[in-house]
Amino acid sequence: MKLKKEQIENIQIDYGIVILNYGEAGAERLGPTKGGAEFNATKNIRDIEFDGSMGKSKGMQVIDEINASLKFSILDTQLATIAKTMPQADYDETSKIIKNSKGGLIPASKYFKNITMFAKVAKGGYKKITLFNAMNESDFVLSSAPKAEGEIALEVFAHWDPEEVTIDLFHIEDVTTITEPA
Repeated sequence: MKLKKEQIENIQIDYGIVILNYGEAGAERLGPTKGGAEFNATKNIRDIEFDGSMGKSKGMQVIDEINASLKFSILDTQLATIAKTMPQADYDETSKIIKNSKGGLIPASKYFKNITMFAKVAKGGYKKITLFNAMNESDFVLSSAPKAEGEIALEVFAHWDPEEVTIDLFHIEDVTTITEPA
């Protein structure tokens, strides 16, 4: 069976560009990145069990949980950039020091309105993947090695907003261009 033109045109062919708060005032490219990026959308499905069931039954399943994440590594080790990746730390711009927070409930200010990845496709244009109420949940690790760059690996998760339950967790769209932040 031969491939359709649309299938070939929509092959993702290149790296991803990651932008923090895309489309908002103060949007910025988070990077440079290294090794591309990986988007994951996961769900937990629960089977409704009933007497006489032979196993999984069509129409008798419920999606209990939906999650979305984006994994990528950045090379930028500016303190302001590092601080954005650490919900467990606070950055003092005056003294130029990052220090641990006191723990407890993570404040809303540690969540970004969105984080957006653009992945180039063969026909030109991009897949635009946006995660809303995004925050890095991976541990902070920065290591150095001979003849290599220090990388900060991130796993950013989208979060539901308990005050705005109708807002989406993520969007996937086709776009022709990227408006780079200033």
